[in-house]
Amino acid sequence: MDHTSNQRTTVSDIAARSTVSVPCEGNSPVVLDDNESFWYVANGAVDLFLIETKDGIEQAAPQHLMRVESKRLLPSFVPDTQDKDGSTTTLGLVAKGKPGTRLTRIPVSDLSKIHSSELAEQIDGWLTALTQALSRFVIRSPRPNALIEPTLEITLSKGITSVSRSVVWVSGATQGTGLFMDMVDPAEIVKGATESAIPLTRASWISIFEEVTISGYSTETLAKDGSLLVALESFHRIALHMERLNRRLAVVDDANLERDRIMSRRVAEDVARTRLFDIYDQQRKTEEQATDTALASALRLIGRRLGIEFTIPRRSESFEEPVTLIDILDVSSVRARRVKLDSDSRWWHSDSAILLAFRATDNQPIVLIPGMHGRYNLIDPVTRKRVITTKARAAELKEEAWMFYQPLPSGSVTSSELLRFALRRSGKDLTRLALSGIVGGLVKLVPALMLGLVANHIVAGGNTTGPLFIVAVLLAVIGLLSVFVNLLENTAMMRFEGRSASRLEAAFWDRLMRLPSEILHRQPSGDLAMSGMAFQNLRDGLQRVIVNSVLSLVFLLPVFGVVFFYDVVLGSVVLIFSVVALSIMIFWGLCQISPYSRMISAIRRVSGLLFEIIEGISKLRVENAEGSAFAMWAQDYRDQKRAELKLGKYERHARALGAALPFIAGAVLVFFVVAIGDSDFLVGDFLIVFAAFIVFQHAIARFGESFGLVASMLPALNQMRSMLAADPQTKTLGDPVESLHGEVLFDRISFRYTPDSPLVLTDVTIHARPGEFIAIAGESGAGKSTLFRLAIGLDRPTNGAVYYDGRDLRHLNLKQLRRKMGVVPQSVRLHPQDIWDNIVVHHEDPNTEQVWEAARSASVEQEIRSMPMGMMTMVGASGSVLSGGESQRISIARSLLGNPRIMLFDEATNWLDNDKQAQVMQNLALLTSTRIVIAHRLSTLKQADRIYVMQAGKVVQSGTFDELIEVHGVFKELVKRQIA
Repeated sequence: MDHTSNQRTTVSDIAARSTVSVPCEGNSPVVLDDNESFWYVANGAVDLFLIETKDGIEQAAPQHLMRVESKRLLPSFVPDTQDKDGSTTTLGLVAKGKPGTRLTRIPVSDLSKIHSSELAEQIDGWLTALTQALSRFVIRSPRPNALIEPTLEITLSKGITSVSRSVVWVSGATQGTGLFMDMVDPAEIVKGATESAIPLTRASWISIFEEVTISGYSTETLAKDGSLLVALESFHRIALHMERLNRRLAVVDDANLERDRIMSRRVAEDVARTRLFDIYDQQRKTEEQATDTALASALRLIGRRLGIEFTIPRRSESFEEPVTLIDILDVSSVRARRVKLDSDSRWWHSDSAILLAFRATDNQPIVLIPGMHGRYNLIDPVTRKRVITTKARAAELKEEAWMFYQPLPSGSVTSSELLRFALRRSGKDLTRLALSGIVGGLVKLVPALMLGLVANHIVAGGNTTGPLFIVAVLLAVIGLLSVFVNLLENTAMMRFEGRSASRLEAAFWDRLMRLPSEILHRQPSGDLAMSGMAFQNLRDGLQRVIVNSVLSLVFLLPVFGVVFFYDVVLGSVVLIFSVVALSIMIFWGLCQISPYSRMISAIRRVSGLLFEIIEGISKLRVENAEGSAFAMWAQDYRDQKRAELKLGKYERHARALGAALPFIAGAVLVFFVVAIGDSDFLVGDFLIVFAAFIVFQHAIARFGESFGLVASMLPALNQMRSMLAADPQTKTLGDPVESLHGEVLFDRISFRYTPDSPLVLTDVTIHARPGEFIAIAGESGAGKSTLFRLAIGLDRPTNGAVYYDGRDLRHLNLKQLRRKMGVVPQSVRLHPQDIWDNIVVHHEDPNTEQVWEAARSASVEQEIRSMPMGMMTMVGASGSVLSGGESQRISIARSLLGNPRIMLFDEATNWLDNDKQAQVMQNLALLTSTRIVIAHRLSTLKQADRIYVMQAGKVVQSGTFDELIEVHGVFKELVKRQIA
């Protein structure tokens, strides 16, 4: 190939000067067996078929290999021939075109006249299509450990090597050092060569078994130095050899499949017969216990105590990693959190919750269950041995343990179910509360009885000094006893309200986060926020309502027994007056429910509106619509204030009535005593009745004053009823996701938020192959972020589907899927913890080097090291310690940790300057993960393998950056605007 560049021409010109042009249609195929010529598809398209013949007779139907479109170069193949048992078997290629297709013959000698760059582009296209055809039986391509580039020389010891973008020819893999696509040794196929150059594309790879140094070359380099045709012929021999092997393997696969069918039928029959004799599932339970690991046994023990059903996932035979606690929690849809067992706090003397701990020596799971005497019991789930936890035994455990939260029952949750859920495992606390309340109620009657004793016997007897001193001492003792009883009562109430409210609050937030997005879309943000706080408000007011009001009334009911004991008439008066007073206070409290409902409704609207105004303040300023926003806020705020005024009126009247009630009660009692005129009624007996009656009226007054709190809780509970009635994703439905290989497909996606709303996305198809760098560009409102939400399962497509490795997202375990991906949303919110915890999050036991490597890839390592506390720097509740760009890069580092196979970024670098953004994108381009990036700055997408341009919810363009910038369209206009 000695032609100078100014003498070179194009493929089309060479084809136009050719004198050989043949038709290639279905009834006139062309056999590609001439090694001295190439073919050019002048028009139409041709399909290539593999033909196997034995002594000139076809052995099977032609097998389709690939299609070659118009204006493409088509090399010839030397048929692969094998002689066996006196017969000759040949495997070759035949081209069959569409009607009207013609092929133009180009002699091999004329290829030297073609521009090297154009010839390389034609050959690269052929090799890419051919390797994709060779890999058609490969279910999942392996993830490469190293990527090779042209002009690069690397030394590998073991692993998978592939390319990131273009075709790269690699040489240096001697015989026995590697396999091409895990099937053939190239150096063994190409006889007489010590090393073979083979092309690597995105669809092919080479597995290295021992240390070897390989070099990379571009197709254009081989074309310039004259070695391209030899290398191409060698690769064609390798390809045909692989096809022979594929045919043999297909026969074996069919035989194995038939054997598996037979075995599956037999196993199904055996299982059916066994289950017929095991109606009560005793054998299944025995088998579970026999096959359970120590972790599974520990979780089943905890589940029986807490009422949680843990599901133990079953690994496929090809997946060797053991089942972890995170996997079990994901499948069981149970939330848990880590807690620290601090020896300084003497945690084994507390009674907090059932915990899962681990032994420090062998990581054996241990169950910690609160005992009867305020100390933890330690249970070995394997031996079921139970011992009391001591300081020495606590020292044998790791400092980190797990605490589990019971979810609400599946389906719609009624008020009675909510009450049973709150009372679960509260028997001891309720018993203490009842006993202390009864004793406290009796203690409150003692002063009244003492008063009657003093009036009837001590004062009437004349000797007052000694007896009064004894009475004073007894009252002092009773006072100390009441303090103790009150402490016991408040402690029991605090434990009960703390446990029940925290259990309800955690379960409600869990349910809220598992509700389908279409339900959440119907709820304003203010409603969701106030619903989440309802149980917190319930906890804050529970003691005031129950202890100070309801329980005081209940535990003071013996007052009526005391009054009736002394006088039936007065007892009837006291009973009637108390019922009337209690009815009035209840009626006054019920009157507060309506204004409370209006006030809470207005507060919800105001909160939601303020959130939307703050989020869209920039748009309001652009549209000069601040006045309209103020008008909307003012209307809802006015409704809130009117409801507050109405409510305040009822509350003032209730307080006034409560303050006057004891005096009115005393006056009524004195009036009836005077009216009865019973001379036998002793003064001491009257004082006992009077004092007990006044104490009870004070309890009624307190109940009336606190009934407003009940009125405030009822609207909040009614507000939550719609969310409790909705059917959540009560378990993480779908098939387990043990691993991801990196293929993502948006297949003809259409989406609308509500049935009567317009389409946000229309027939969108985007395909990301394993390891590809895919970018999605477009104007604001084009539907990019909606596509991002569909990709992680926050919304479901109206039509079409999202596929991961060929599996429909709707049928996958969403929690497991998200955990195995790296996701960075548009709005970054860091946790109020240190930087280390923000990067690590749910990753189990990452080492320091892995965390720093993630920070390095996110281009935030230098900033972290410059901070006084490094990784231990606290972010703070507001995140004000870090800039927006630093927060984004920490989120990117979090997504990079663990080297996930799929990464999704939604405007993840919009807070970075041009240099930092280019640096992050450069680092992302070096990864072997599948990367789908939604970016606003289009200049940073030059290294993307493919860019999809969206407009008005549709994909209007796709291609590389260089291809799109050369074509007049949406992408070019967007780039022009940003440059301008």
